[in-house]
Amino acid sequence: MSENKAFEELKKNYLILQKKFNFVAVAFKKSRIAFKRLLRNYLILKKKYLFLQKHSSKKVTELLDQINEEKYQIIFDHNRKLINVSQKFLDEIEMEKNEFAQSFYIDILFEKYLPQIRGGASQIEVKEFQFPIMIKNYMLEEEEHIHPYLYFKINGKVQYDQKNRLYLYLLSAQNISANVELNYFQKTDTLITELSFTNYTLMKAKKTIEMHKIMLISLICSLVEEYNRETSKHLQKIRTLTSYLSEESKRMGLIEVDNYDLDEYVKDINYTSVLHDIGKMGIPNQILAKDIKLNDEELKIMRTHTKIGAEYIQKIMDIFKEDESYSLYINFLKIPYEICLYHHERWDGKGYPYGLKGDEIPISARIVSVADTYDAIRANRIYTHKRKTHQEAFDIITNESGKQFDPKIVEAFVNIQDQFEQIEYEYNETLNVVIY
Repeated sequence: MSENKAFEELKKNYLILQKKFNFVAVAFKKSRIAFKRLLRNYLILKKKYLFLQKHSSKKVTELLDQINEEKYQIIFDHNRKLINVSQKFLDEIEMEKNEFAQSFYIDILFEKYLPQIRGGASQIEVKEFQFPIMIKNYMLEEEEHIHPYLYFKINGKVQYDQKNRLYLYLLSAQNISANVELNYFQKTDTLITELSFTNYTLMKAKKTIEMHKIMLISLICSLVEEYNRETSKHLQKIRTLTSYLSEESKRMGLIEVDNYDLDEYVKDINYTSVLHDIGKMGIPNQILAKDIKLNDEELKIMRTHTKIGAEYIQKIMDIFKEDESYSLYINFLKIPYEICLYHHERWDGKGYPYGLKGDEIPISARIVSVADTYDAIRANRIYTHKRKTHQEAFDIITNESGKQFDPKIVEAFVNIQDQFEQIEYEYNETLNVVIY
């Protein structure tokens, strides 16, 4: 019984050893295969290395010699006298030895770059620095250089010459212009990339601001339509007429602005021209809805719409002034403020609300005044007149040149009157816009 038990234990241990042996055998086989692969790769690489070493050693030597030759030797004494300079260095900077010895470059080297001798030291390290030398015939070269300078990496040491009792500046100068120019291009490329991204961001922000402008104007126009019976067709006509007139005025050089892009300014006049009569929302509805001519008292109230409209815009401006992030909108809102307040002023000073005269009236208001009057003449008036033809409107506006209107703006109107004539007015198009 005990023998059987001992046999079973021995068998068990044998099987464990056999399992371990098989594992080791497999691992050894894999390792052997890996070793053979590694040895084969090593022999291939060694063969290539020996081949390259044999055939390229001469080229490597030539390259090292070339590199060494580019390290130009320059020697000064402590009195700034040029003792020796490599001819290759002189050829590179396009100077003769005497010319270089008398050049201001030596003074710059000693005053700004080379270490001063103090305390009787026998040897001082000259730490590496970059030194530019301007190309002599830079402006005369047919082939333009990327930079007008050559750049040298200079280092070396100051050593005391006991025999001659002089301190000698032993300098090595290596031409690194190619590296500097490469670095310049890399920085330029990075800068262009950054500027492109910045420009994209600005354009995106500009689009966002423009969208906000349109949303603000559209919202106000919707309120005006609800309250004042001025249809979107009428407001669109005002904007179209204003855009024709403002673009021609810009072409003629009549529009001058400070701290505002001219094209942006003209565009914003066009956008905000539709707000010229928002002050009518502050006029009693019984006056706006009246279908006969207004009496003097009613007319007086109606004419307050210019100030009321400007006050509406001013309130928005005051809100925006409280937050610097909205500062861009302030200049924009000044345009509809001026249009609302001054579009009924006259060139001869007989308009309202302040009786401004000539150039005292902002250009935006002078342009919208002509566009608004043309539109008022061409549409039916519920308390003044039936719609008139383009020719009749043309005659009225040109006759008012120098009186109601700026003569130059009228001249712009005459130049583009064909564009005005193309705008269609329907016979049933009726408005209650003041034209006094």
